[in-house]
Amino acid sequence: MHLSLVVPCYNEEDNIVPFYKKAVDSLNKYQFEIIFINDGSRDMTKRRLAELYRKHKEKVSVINFSRNFGKEAAVLAGL
Repeated sequence: MHLSLVVPCYNEEDNIVPFYKKAVDSLNKYQFEIIFINDGSRDMTKRRLAELYRKHKEKVSVINFSRNFGKEAAVLAGL
């Protein structure tokens, strides 16, 4: 079974890495990917996501919005 986890992010720089670690711990028995959507964050979320992507390209995808469109649009983009 292959799972895709869609995660909208808005100003979550401090939560990206802890969330990723917990998600990997929970999903490690499955084939999975995590799709992060940066919904126009104004903090360092974009940089944290880029770092995470560089380290874990096989499991992580990142979509960056130019501005905040809302979580509904972010989830739709991830789908």
